[in-house]
Amino acid sequence: MTLATPPSVRDWFRMQTVDVLFLCETNSATSLMAEALLNQRGDTRVRAFSAGSRPAATLLPEARQALGQRAIPTDGLEPKSWTIFALPGSLRPHIVVDLATVTWTEPDCARLAEYATLRWPLRDPALVERKAERRAVTETVLNALEARISGELMRRIESVRQTIDGENPPASQLRA
Repeated sequence: MTLATPPSVRDWFRMQTVDVLFLCETNSATSLMAEALLNQRGDTRVRAFSAGSRPAATLLPEARQALGQRAIPTDGLEPKSWTIFALPGSLRPHIVVDLATVTWTEPDCARLAEYATLRWPLRDPALVERKAERRAVTETVLNALEARISGELMRRIESVRQTIDGENPPASQLRA
C-alpha cells in the first residue's frame, strides 16, 4: 500500500521560499543592488539577502540614486556582515552568489564563498575613488546584475524550486 502525501503537506512545500544570498566585500553597492533587484521582482517565493566580509556603514549614494532612478525601493537596504549567516539557527540560503573580485581570507567567509553556486566577479563601485567614474561603474554593474538575475539566476531559482516542489531535477542542474 502506498501512502499519498496529504494535500496540505504538498501545499506547504510549494510555499517554501528560495533564499538567495549575494556575497561581496563591502556590501554597500553591488550586493545590495542585487538584493534590491531580486526582491523588487515581486515573487513571494524568492527572498534575496546580501552581506559582506567588511561591510561599509551605509548604502553607497550612487547605488541609492541608480536604484531610485529605476523606481526600485531602497528602504531597509543596509550593509551587514556575512557572519549573521554563520550563526546557529540562521538562514541557510539555497543559492549563494559570490560577487567579489577578491579571494576570501577570513576562514568562515571563505567557507561560505566555497559554496557559492554562482560566481559573478563584478567591479565594486564602492572601491572607485573618482565620483564621476563611480557613477558610471555603478550603472554598468546595475545593468550587468539585471541581465544576470533575469537570465542565469532565474534559471537556477527554477531548478531549486523544482527540488523543493518534489520534482527532483538531477543535481547537475542545481550546480551547473
